[in-house]
Amino acid sequence: MNNSICRAGIDIGGTKTNIGIISEDGRILSSRAIPSEGASDTPAFVDRICSVLEDLSAQQNMQVQDLTHIGVGIPGTADTEHGVVEYSCNLFGFGHVPLGDFFEKRIGRKITLVQDSWAAAWAEHLFGAGRNVKDMMCLTLGTGIGCGVVLGNKVYGGPMHTAGEIGHTPIVWQGRQCSCGRRGCLETYASGTAIWKQATERFPEKLIGKPQHTQTVFEMAYAGDTDALSLISECVEKLGYGIAVAIDLFAVNTVVISGGLSAHQKLMVEPLEGIIRQYGYPSWSNSREINVCVAVLGPDAPMVGAAFLDLSLMAL
Repeated sequence: MNNSICRAGIDIGGTKTNIGIISEDGRILSSRAIPSEGASDTPAFVDRICSVLEDLSAQQNMQVQDLTHIGVGIPGTADTEHGVVEYSCNLFGFGHVPLGDFFEKRIGRKITLVQDSWAAAWAEHLFGAGRNVKDMMCLTLGTGIGCGVVLGNKVYGGPMHTAGEIGHTPIVWQGRQCSCGRRGCLETYASGTAIWKQATERFPEKLIGKPQHTQTVFEMAYAGDTDALSLISECVEKLGYGIAVAIDLFAVNTVVISGGLSAHQKLMVEPLEGIIRQYGYPSWSNSREINVCVAVLGPDAPMVGAAFLDLSLMAL
């Protein structure tokens, strides 16, 4: 094969890290997942990732040095220019972690560090539901809520490196406690974690003897349970409210929904357009077309996007 057109994408998640060799047209040529536990011991964690990357490269009859680009996505705030994790409360902690330096010392070349939700948005922009759309948002609905924003065919990060942090945008004054330390964030009302937590508060007796996770609430809703249906409906209402606020700010007309909760298209995705229009600024909500769609690439999107996203494609 032509070694000059292979890239590597690494998606460091809260529970697992996906590592893949990607072709220039976005195909995953080989990949492997490893547990993310032990990420706080950064040098050892990076060494494990790079060992897998070397193995996957060898499977393609090449070396890591032959890769045209290596991108790493992280769940938190990334200073892409300097390769530094600025904030990642659920993985690397709250401090300054020079992740790029650790990779460079291990493999002898630079990597591009990006926020995982930006990488997911970029992948959908290049190869998925947002193809040929120059301005879009991609929301990842799962344990939390992430968002990447593409404006003018570039990922918009802004000088704070936090553009698109819709999950940690407060929507309720002094509302529910969030893992980020503040109150009222959208993530505490409309994420998978939030749906489960509110279910345990509202109808705990109905959850006895059932699997203790968010999917149980959706299964109850599909079975016609009115409490579960009401809870999910309220969560989607708040999600639509948050998206409408984001559209007011970024003026995009395409919203791609990804992550585990996007699988519940009828309950989570289909109601969103009407809710967004209800809360949106009238100049666009009454007359402009809005496209709310489900992501195409699934859980591989951050890994694929990281393989293609570099500083030249970002507005910081």
